Amino acid sequence: MPNIQPSNSEISSDLIDYPARDMTITVGAAMTVGRLREVLLQEKQQLPIDTPHDDLTLGEMVAQDVSGPRQFGYGTLRDYVIGIEAADGSGRVFHAGGRVVKNVAGYDLCRLLIGAQGKLGTLRQVTFKLKPLPVEQHCSVAGFRTLKDLDSALNRINLTSTTPQILDVLNPVAAQVLLPIVDSDLSTQSTNANAAFLLMGFEGSRKACDWQTKTLADELQGTASFVTTVARPDIVENYCRAAMQLSAEARTQEAAWSAKVIVLPSQFVSVLQLANHAGFSAFGRAGNGVLYLKSDSIADLARLREQLVKIVDAGGGSVEIREPNQSWRHPAVASIVERYSNRLHALLG
Repeated sequence: MPNIQPSNSEISSDLIDYPARDMTITVGAAMTVGRLREVLLQEKQQLPIDTPHDDLTLGEMVAQDVSGPRQFGYGTLRDYVIGIEAADGSGRVFHAGGRVVKNVAGYDLCRLLIGAQGKLGTLRQVTFKLKPLPVEQHCSVAGFRTLKDLDSALNRINLTSTTPQILDVLNPVAAQVLLPIVDSDLSTQSTNANAAFLLMGFEGSRKACDWQTKTLADELQGTASFVTTVARPDIVENYCRAAMQLSAEARTQEAAWSAKVIVLPSQFVSVLQLANHAGFSAFGRAGNGVLYLKSDSIADLARLREQLVKIVDAGGGSVEIREPNQSWRHPAVASIVERYSNRLHALLG
């Protein structure tokens, strides 16, 4: 059972505990992502979770379960939140987890609160597991003339001995926006006869990054129309920030995306093919099966809905379509957190 006690203080933005050698940190939920980054930078450490901006508080980040391009290699917040302090609807404070990594006692209440959007409790403090800050950041971009070539490349990468932290796919429309962030010369490549682009990000030592980018370039030879690699400080961080802004979940950013499709990675290319045919902007996490679509035409989006639903029903997943002042989701089933929240409201009144 979690430890529960009355609440007697406000949510803080303080640094509560930072044993850097243990690679953990405990902070107030009101601390911003930017402030956390400043603190960790002093010890050359990081929390490898991508966010759209630095003003997001850590409590908001955990409640929304924010994740970005690097989730392919690093995982999500459920891999890094090891302890929480939160308050329930009656103002009582409860704790779960702890401040050490090897903490496996009891029910993992931390994972339940991640992505709960504050419906099961208000976060007050969070303890994170950390990672070392990488020495090098490399980005490799590969172009593919057909989606069949892209599909072959993704199957090949499933067997590779390399370990990219990012495995994103962009169609030509999205590439016009995102590829110049990696290299301004790549904007001309996106106007060529390429149906899709694969962006792979690597972090680590220089030797490791060099070997991985060279190995992947060799493995994609004959499938990709070109492969280019850029090594520059903060290149991965800059790409992730731009990609997160285009896929922002905040309801205030209505123009960020029109549809969010989650499918099996094996169905990813099928959704991309629909987006290309409709002339949509499309990009997302190929390794995680998450694709964001953007269209200025509600009518075109409505015509695509039926085909997206068929793909989701055949292989599993979900599709959410965002229209002015409303959103539509399939399957129209409440999440686990929503179901438990509704049951608690019914029982407790």
